[in-house]
Amino acid sequence: MSAQSVQLDEDSRVAGRGRHRAQSAPPVARSRARARAFAAMTTGTVAVSGVALAGCSTDVNADTALEESSNTAPITLAAQIGSRAALGGSIAAAAVSEHSSSGATLGTTSGVDAPPLAGKVQVGLRVTNPNVTVNADEPIDIGFSLYNEATHEPLANQLVKVQVKLPTGWATFKHLQTNAQGYASYTARVLTTTNVTAIFDGTDALQSAHSVNDATLNVRPQSAPQLAGVSSRLGSLAGGVSVGSAGTRVSVPIPSSSIGAKAVYLASLQAGKPYVYGAEGPSSFDCSGLVQYVYKQLGKSLPRTTDAQFAAATRVSQYNKQPGDLIFLGSPGNIYHVGIYAGDGKMWVAPHTGSVVKLQKIYTTSYYVGRV
Repeated sequence: MSAQSVQLDEDSRVAGRGRHRAQSAPPVARSRARARAFAAMTTGTVAVSGVALAGCSTDVNADTALEESSNTAPITLAAQIGSRAALGGSIAAAAVSEHSSSGATLGTTSGVDAPPLAGKVQVGLRVTNPNVTVNADEPIDIGFSLYNEATHEPLANQLVKVQVKLPTGWATFKHLQTNAQGYASYTARVLTTTNVTAIFDGTDALQSAHSVNDATLNVRPQSAPQLAGVSSRLGSLAGGVSVGSAGTRVSVPIPSSSIGAKAVYLASLQAGKPYVYGAEGPSSFDCSGLVQYVYKQLGKSLPRTTDAQFAAATRVSQYNKQPGDLIFLGSPGNIYHVGIYAGDGKMWVAPHTGSVVKLQKIYTTSYYVGRV
């Protein structure tokens, strides 16, 4: 091969390299580029390579598929998640040009932060008549007010739970809905001094709240005729009660036990709670679960099933039944239902699936009576 041929071949190879790969940048230039990119990232501007960028989305206004490269449009992270951006209060976003060189720096977009998420509204709840005095079994309306704590505007159509203080603690026994004035109430009838309060569980927009005060329902001391009247309706107090002023106090003996009257009262507090087979309270009951729950509040331990409760109770004739006695339906060994006698031929029961705890007539003459 001649020297001229060798030279031509070498020139061809050099030219070929030039067509496929550009001469790389000197090491110093690469170092400076990396330094500029790092500085841009630490001052709130993001350096990217190519067209892929978290926070960019497809530009729906771009011409469709003119070439294989992706179309992107700037979008701030704040606009996507509704919160402040982490870098200097905003996220840098801009379209990447297909002509941009590797390591191009995107411009910063400012003034597009989304407002911070608003907090829940603070709620106030109070008893409107916190201290009342009534006669035993006298009806009295107890009211509750629910309102915006900041503006004092009423909160309508909200669910308020009413609780009563029992020996075992506070128990929810009623659910009320506030009216347009943020007010809800129920009619109470008590035999002894009773404490009532309310709670609000809150919503997505409203904070939960507990009543800032409790209602105390004080029962007046009764005269002998009044006590006799209460006794005839709901059962009576054990032993006797001293009534009258100092120096003229009289002991009034009452024949039956107070536990019956208290059982009727506690059963009435469960009114409206759903029947659920096998449930023992406090939010739902079956028939024997209701009986067991009520007497447990009074310190009496009863078995769980109707047959076992029938066996544990003292048998009483139908003609001698008193409020608080248990009404058993069925036959010995096959007792299928039980309720708590409330007087006047009625009993408190958790009847069946689809129903709720309620006061109903004893609907048959074939039943047994048991006393706890």
